[in-house]
Amino acid sequence: MRDYRKKNPAKMRAIDVKKKYGIPIEEYVEMLVDQKGVCAICKQPETSVDHRTKNLRNLAVDHNHFTGKVRGLLCSNCNRGLGFLRENIEVLKASIEYLEKD
Repeated sequence: MRDYRKKNPAKMRAIDVKKKYGIPIEEYVEMLVDQKGVCAICKQPETSVDHRTKNLRNLAVDHNHFTGKVRGLLCSNCNRGLGFLRENIEVLKASIEYLEKD
């Protein structure tokens, strides 16, 4: 299986996206085109490199962890940021207020 994954990365990506997020790879590509290939939050391209493959990571599929609804594509930093702040709107607002004090 490991060899197959290595030899068929695009096919495996399509399977993984469908399995994990319930969307076909065509929907992922459509979102990527709509977002002009950049993160929905910071509007920057992905810069994170997968340490195993040494390849640039794909933008992450962001979804609501309660409803499962896909929201958009995020870079690794923005995706982690939302996760670390527990996707809590009040915590995000408090973070903004804190940053605006400076």
